[in-house]
Amino acid sequence: MKILIIEDEYMIRKGIRHQLGNLDFQGICIEEIMEAEDGIEADELLLTHSYDIIFTDINMPDMDGLTLLSKWADQHKNTQWVIISGHDSFQYAQKAICHGAKDYILKPITREKIVTTFERLVATYKSKQIDFIEVKEIDLMLSILVEAIWVLDEEGMRDTIVEWAYKIDKKQVHLSYYQNVLNDMLRTLVERLDRKGSINLNTSFEIVGNTTEEMTILFIEHCQTMIKTVREQRKGKIIDPIEAAKEYMLKNIGEKVNLDDVAQRLGFNSSYFSQLFKKETGQTFVEYRINLRMEVAKKLLEQNEMRIIDICNEIGYDDAPHFTKTFKKYTGYSPTEYRNSLGIDV
Repeated sequence: MKILIIEDEYMIRKGIRHQLGNLDFQGICIEEIMEAEDGIEADELLLTHSYDIIFTDINMPDMDGLTLLSKWADQHKNTQWVIISGHDSFQYAQKAICHGAKDYILKPITREKIVTTFERLVATYKSKQIDFIEVKEIDLMLSILVEAIWVLDEEGMRDTIVEWAYKIDKKQVHLSYYQNVLNDMLRTLVERLDRKGSINLNTSFEIVGNTTEEMTILFIEHCQTMIKTVREQRKGKIIDPIEAAKEYMLKNIGEKVNLDDVAQRLGFNSSYFSQLFKKETGQTFVEYRINLRMEVAKKLLEQNEMRIIDICNEIGYDDAPHFTKTFKKYTGYSPTEYRNSLGIDV
């Protein structure tokens, strides 16, 4: 379990960390507790890290806890957020819950409050872990199917999947029957892949035994994204998924493009595509996106026509301080210093 504490008051932040470090819940291992002293620092961490639980103060300079929560809740759907506040206000609590917070703690923070809150969070965490294992098995099966189709370029197989997705979606077949069809498709593809030597698949791979609601939803989603891919390929656009992802990010550099968007567009599930992207590029998706933005920013800064605030907006940053901090971390210079180092008049 990984935890992030976001609190601008040093003693409170350290106090929460100390209390969490002393908790002993059977079967729960706290691997890492990280800290951020304000919303801006937390914003940077959330670009490259995922957490199971986040404690955040509601009132902080530059970026408050609710702003941070509303920005990242959708991209970190498995994270449980706990809002910390010094105000005993129903309105504050209501806003926090509406933004997706799981709990709300009033200052002063006591051991009893931490223990009570953490017990609830752990119960939810354990429940999610069980669900995650089941869905992960389903996702693995679908990932192999999608990758195999990409490698073999099996038009007939794609059409079969599209047909079955349509029937399932329209409830023209009983859901318990489609699992056998999916299993048969996988076996056929594995045999063809083995013959071609395209992918080394573990022969002990086991198909999930029961048809579930989650499997149906995932299957339909994969089929829908595959339809889009097939249409593009039939237009003569043969797509290398990693290069396609890079091209899409560059073309939409000013938009809030995330891993889920790109993976869905290319017909992969997010967890598998994340691993594939890291394997092929040596960087995580988020790291590559940040590096791409910084490289584009450098090129734009080498021209003196654009203001820094305009460059900030051009590459998808909402505020200049965030962009400046990231750029300096990446280059060692602020945007203005970088221009000056090139002898460009600002």
